[in-house]
Amino acid sequence: MRPSTRKAFWIGIGTIAALAVAWDFIPLTDASARLKLLPTSGLGFASRELPLSDTERQVFGKAALIKRVYQVGSDRIILQIVDGTQDRHAVHDPLYCFRGSGWTVTQQRDRPIPGGTARHLILSRNGTAAEAIFWLSDGRERHSSPSRYWWQTALRRLTLGRSGSEPVLIILQPWPGQTISWDDVLTRIGPLFEI
Repeated sequence: MRPSTRKAFWIGIGTIAALAVAWDFIPLTDASARLKLLPTSGLGFASRELPLSDTERQVFGKAALIKRVYQVGSDRIILQIVDGTQDRHAVHDPLYCFRGSGWTVTQQRDRPIPGGTARHLILSRNGTAAEAIFWLSDGRERHSSPSRYWWQTALRRLTLGRSGSEPVLIILQPWPGQTISWDDVLTRIGPLFEI
């Protein structure tokens, strides 16, 4: 390798390393302003905060998290929203998390929602059935693709936040033992689609 080529190579490596370190120290705007817009009550629904378990505190680390139970008509649902801006490892593929908790995904399908699609899961564990719906939202578009989320957040970090808002993970589950009408619940909690 010629001396000038070697010098250019090492300058390039040094620049990449410096940028990688800088990206970790440059704060990005999180989704807290959007999360504050989610009302705790409204026409046809009310909610209360749920405490985090020790495991959840460990898994989510510095990430911003909303965990509430919503009463929507006669239905009760558990809502979790995870903003991984401050801890990018806190947002996991929900399929991975459910499987890690001992659930088997027996069915999954895409479900249209305002601004995109969500993933509807049917789960089972030790003879118990459960459901969950999840999607990722940047405030404009909604999707259920973890790989797309990772690309969005990587691009956002590379552009120092100029490529768009931070996507958040939204997970809805019925209160244990309840069967609910998802169409009714999703219609009545319309503010979810403004996050």
